[in-house]
Amino acid sequence: MKFTQKIVFVSVAVMIALSIPGCQGQSKKAGATPDSDQIEQLESAAAVKPETPAKAEKSVPVAEAPKIKVISSEYDFGVLAPDSKDNKGKFEFTNIGKSILKIDHVQSTCGCTVPELAQKEYNPGESGTVTFTFHAPAYAGNVTKHLYIISNDPTNPRAELAIKAKVEVKVVAEPEKIELFLNKENAGMPSIKIKCVDNTPFSIISFNASNQAITCQFDPNSKQAEHILNPVVDAAKLGELNTGTLQIGVDHPKAKQLIITYNALSMYELKPSRLVIQNAEPEVAVKREVGVVNNYGQPFEIESINSRNGMIKVVNQIKEGNNVNLQLEITPPKQAGAARRYITDDLNIVIKDGPTLTVRCSGWYKL
Repeated sequence: MKFTQKIVFVSVAVMIALSIPGCQGQSKKAGATPDSDQIEQLESAAAVKPETPAKAEKSVPVAEAPKIKVISSEYDFGVLAPDSKDNKGKFEFTNIGKSILKIDHVQSTCGCTVPELAQKEYNPGESGTVTFTFHAPAYAGNVTKHLYIISNDPTNPRAELAIKAKVEVKVVAEPEKIELFLNKENAGMPSIKIKCVDNTPFSIISFNASNQAITCQFDPNSKQAEHILNPVVDAAKLGELNTGTLQIGVDHPKAKQLIITYNALSMYELKPSRLVIQNAEPEVAVKREVGVVNNYGQPFEIESINSRNGMIKVVNQIKEGNNVNLQLEITPPKQAGAARRYITDDLNIVIKDGPTLTVRCSGWYKL
């Protein structure tokens, strides 16, 4: 019985630990407002650790125990520049209880640095200060972070402190999102306007794109309050990776990098792109269909089709306009022992003068 209880305890502890998300980092883009409620929930969860705060002495009644009182549990920086790092603040607290208040530590969430407290014990009536440095995120919007004072106060062992700020960027990009098309000249890439909202001249100092699919000429010595960029698209590279970001670096003191997302409608699409075979029986064929669609309505030819593990067979190809419907038979092999339940295969479809499309197939044998 005791052994079973230990197993249950360890399992629960492992599940709790695995459920705690890590820090989300500060890789959000400048000029975009994230879901602040979602970020706050994640970072609040990240701050919760399966730890036991310092406890009040068992012999001390609650009425005689220490009690922490924070003078103001919220610190608002107001407006901050993106990615600013040296934002310092402090929280003051007092032990209004009847015995010694013992601070175990101050726990912080991402973006906050708290030095180790020089003093950790406070007599009744004695006050202390928690200082901190706040690193503002690179993205625009309202931000809330939290600190927690872990102490032996039995009624408030994890005193919560809130740090707030509004991050404003001074350089913005228009548009912030770009839709591209592989059948248009230069993929339909529009001009991009980079402008300073306070009319301070600045320079473009870098331009990078995912997979180097998009390039752009610019003069790093040109300082203006507004720049117009005319990017050039490499259609072949865009076809390899049809979604990504443009990272545009600027030298404005209140903006460092702007990120523009782009997405190109893929030339081909599989419907569906994944097949799942449930309760398969060895050597019993299962019929499925997969459509090969050209999203631009252009005619195409299938050069070859092969099954990686030989489990998938194309029994018929039916042309429907500019698209092709593949009728398949999926025959699971003999089961190699009762313990081996899962099956996998890939169907590779080679388009003539085009890409190779892959249908993923997976499943499991019937018990």
